[in-house]
Amino acid sequence: MASKKDKRRHFVIGADSRSDGQARVTRSKDYLVAGGTKITHEETVDIVNEFSKRLTKEGHPDPATATEILKEVLYDRRQRN
Repeated sequence: MASKKDKRRHFVIGADSRSDGQARVTRSKDYLVAGGTKITHEETVDIVNEFSKRLTKEGHPDPATATEILKEVLYDRRQRN
């Protein structure tokens, strides 16, 4: 029988408050991103997707570790731009 830790999952919700009048929603098994302009929505989806992948890779860690992973993803993203 699988342990409780093996059953852990995550679900990330990304919300972008910017708008250009278009309703944008992107869904995945592990995340949902809503709002944004064409450009900012795509950027938010990229960030949330990377964060989701890292959470899966790390085995769905506790909230403190997840926060550190999100900081790393955002830092890496900022370094690329």
